[in-house]
Amino acid sequence: MRTLLLALALLAASSATLAQSPAQAAYAKRWPLALSAERAGAYRVELDRSVYTTTAWADLRDVDVLDANGKPVAAALFGPEQPTALPARRIVVPWFPLPAPAQGAGEPASVSAQFGEHGRIVRIEAGGGMPSEDTGRAFLVDLSGIRDNPEALEITWDPGEPREARFRVEGSHDLQTWDVMQSRVTLMELQRGTQRLLHDEAPIQAGFRYVRFVPLDAAAALPIREIRVRLDAAHLQQTVAWSEMQGQRMREQGVDGFVYHSDGRYPIALANLAMDDFAVGEWTLESRDADDAPWRLRAGPWVAYRVDGERPSASPDQALSSGPVRDRQWRLRSRGALPERAPTLRLGYRPEVMVFLAQGTPPYALVAGSASARRATVPMPALVDALRRDRGAEWQPAPAYLSTAAVLAGDAALVAPPEPRDWKAWLLWGVLLLGAGLVAAFAFSLLRGRPPA
Repeated sequence: MRTLLLALALLAASSATLAQSPAQAAYAKRWPLALSAERAGAYRVELDRSVYTTTAWADLRDVDVLDANGKPVAAALFGPEQPTALPARRIVVPWFPLPAPAQGAGEPASVSAQFGEHGRIVRIEAGGGMPSEDTGRAFLVDLSGIRDNPEALEITWDPGEPREARFRVEGSHDLQTWDVMQSRVTLMELQRGTQRLLHDEAPIQAGFRYVRFVPLDAAAALPIREIRVRLDAAHLQQTVAWSEMQGQRMREQGVDGFVYHSDGRYPIALANLAMDDFAVGEWTLESRDADDAPWRLRAGPWVAYRVDGERPSASPDQALSSGPVRDRQWRLRSRGALPERAPTLRLGYRPEVMVFLAQGTPPYALVAGSASARRATVPMPALVDALRRDRGAEWQPAPAYLSTAAVLAGDAALVAPPEPRDWKAWLLWGVLLLGAGLVAAFAFSLLRGRPPA
């Protein structure tokens, strides 16, 4: 109860802060968000290249999450390695009971479904099959909201009674054609004295939107309470994204080098050169954010090379000595003579994560690109910790995924609006001047009306 009160207090504080934000500020683009699960409480969405090229600020202050009414929800930006932003390993997914196969039939009854947003099943209708009291021995799991690679389904049922049921596990993209993933899976719960044997998971393969369990025996329907998909841990490890740039030879203050211009505010942490023949040499990498800013050393000197043959090798990626940098301009300098052609510069980064709470009215959308909007500051780590204490130590925000971007105000949103005039100050000065004029006129009238000495 205390945890819930703390979460509500933090939520109220963040809502009060959000209420002061310009909810209808103009943004350049909008990305609808597809949620992996309903009622997850909090979600995490990984930013992609299109977001970094749209934002107008180096600190990504204009990247935010809005609800269906255009109001901002509690959201915060995290690096991919921060605990609050780590991906969830297990996600609750929808499931639907199905009629068992008719006597002597090897397949369940035909199924028709009513679909909602992003292909998610809203309702199942099945024709034929056994009487309704037998419904539930076969069941369907909806994985249409999951875009990461699953490795197993974990099934939770009401404990207490010994049970054993065998299934054939099948996968489908359209509910019409089914492929066998596991020809025989046994789910069981057995107990002898204080010893308990439980097997409640079924391995599955990636690439299917729907999974169904077809009973292979006459066991009673499992009293299922919840089904969770367990994601492949190796697939969840975030890889480095690379941005490749072509440069031009420039001379500045007597220093020759190749200058490159980044198209986005990426959190650059690694650098290397594409292994062209003309890239071999000893290089130093510098960066700055504007033409009038000084160049700062970021990496090197290092020797870039490539060796072909039976055991090819190449120079390793260089970590930036300063940590992640979002600068727009980059410069390569060489200790030797510069080649005629600029080498291709490769800059690597790990995409950041936006964590947000499911406030307001769904669906939600991520927005970016605004000269005036600013994301409100909220105590997101404390909010997530409060939710974790209520939902279990392993709980993490569920995944949300960026959909195709839609243009809102476009480039017009990136132009700073004119500063509003301070009409109160002008009015005050006008009143003061008017008062001074009245005093002067009154004094002048007194002087004119005074009788001569």
